[in-house]
Amino acid sequence: MTPRLKRLSMPSRPSRAMVQPVARCVVVGALGAALLLGVDRLGTVAAAPGTEAAPRVAATSATDYCPGDPFTDEAEVSVSGTVEAHAAPPEVLEEIITTGEDPGVITIGDIAEEQATQEAAPEEGPAAVSEDIADLEGAARVAAAGAHAPGLISGQSMLASGDRATGLAALPCTEPTADAWLVSGGAEKGRQEHLVLSNPGGNGVSVRIEALGVEGEESLVVPPGSREVVLLDAIGGTDTPQAVHVTSSGGLVVPTIVDRHLDGLVPAGVETSAATTGPGSRQVIPATADGDAHGMVIGVPGDSDAVVQVRSLGEGGARSATVETVSAGSVTDIELPEVEGVHSWLVESDEPVVAAGHLTVDGGGGQRDMAWSVATRAFGRLGAAMLPADTGGDARQVLDIVADEDEDGAEATVHVLGDDGLTSEDVSLEAGHGTNVDLGDARAVWVRPTSE
Repeated sequence: MTPRLKRLSMPSRPSRAMVQPVARCVVVGALGAALLLGVDRLGTVAAAPGTEAAPRVAATSATDYCPGDPFTDEAEVSVSGTVEAHAAPPEVLEEIITTGEDPGVITIGDIAEEQATQEAAPEEGPAAVSEDIADLEGAARVAAAGAHAPGLISGQSMLASGDRATGLAALPCTEPTADAWLVSGGAEKGRQEHLVLSNPGGNGVSVRIEALGVEGEESLVVPPGSREVVLLDAIGGTDTPQAVHVTSSGGLVVPTIVDRHLDGLVPAGVETSAATTGPGSRQVIPATADGDAHGMVIGVPGDSDAVVQVRSLGEGGARSATVETVSAGSVTDIELPEVEGVHSWLVESDEPVVAAGHLTVDGGGGQRDMAWSVATRAFGRLGAAMLPADTGGDARQVLDIVADEDEDGAEATVHVLGDDGLTSEDVSLEAGHGTNVDLGDARAVWVRPTSE
């Protein structure tokens, strides 16, 4: 049995004097987590009888979506950034799948545009593609075909500046869904959360938004090939962070929360967050780096109070951070102790919960930014992530890998794609322990468990 690697995350330490951004991506896994691709993106099919050990056949197409610039209607906010996509190098997919002979193609465009087909581009295209956010009308569609579809990773990063919002925000492009939980925001004055709903389909989609802890909810229709933006404060109020349940009928949507903080007249950070893992009694929050404040937002959707234990996960194994009781039907922001270095968090409870972690960095002189990490699932054959195009100058990029506590340990190969090409590094982990891999100038990373 192949041990499952748990969550992987790439935090960056802020260094840009003007913005003091916080940037990190998340690598997730095979069980359909909403952040980024894992083995589910490989599109594998069952092996033929007697060939269980043989490589599996890859899917010939893959499509993900990003929200684009969420501030297009605000003249006070200027945004620069890109949507990027990378195909997995052949070395990464070797012995995992067998790719087809069709040429590989990746396209990035507006979701309102008709998706490009393999017939429209019969020749091999570049393995890495990027598009300026300013050139997109709204949400972005990332489509890959042929040999570039297996192991595709894509994401969006943007730098916001101006009198109303300042900060660096990054998130992976994701697949659409009909059921998602999103956690973000805070109760500070000047804190504001918007929900961006992108509809990549050809028909209007009815969406219901329910905020945990209040009786408010909202229903709306997102037109085909477009997006709608909803102010969550009008639904869930401003007294607590937001934990919202988004469900749709008649089609699928891509939900994203945009969290920003305006401390008086001073912008104090921007972040974009994809959906977190649905309610469960065990959640793993990808790694966060050193910062000035750490917290964990816990929501309890059920009718019973939840006793929640939060533990840090690192090279020394799991260490208890705090134990809290969270009331049924409520959302609570738990302050976490300072833990040096890069590490992940394990949330365990006696009732199903939703969770996300947050980090605040104070750069001095009133310059601040924030980052969110949502809960993710494990993966077993391949995990991957793309790093933001702009990490703030000399920011350090680190990959954090945690082995599942339920296994005997795990070994893996980390493939790092940087300016000088692909490099590889082997890692070995004890059960419930983590390790860090310095990524240097990496643009993308893939992780393959290798232990049997």
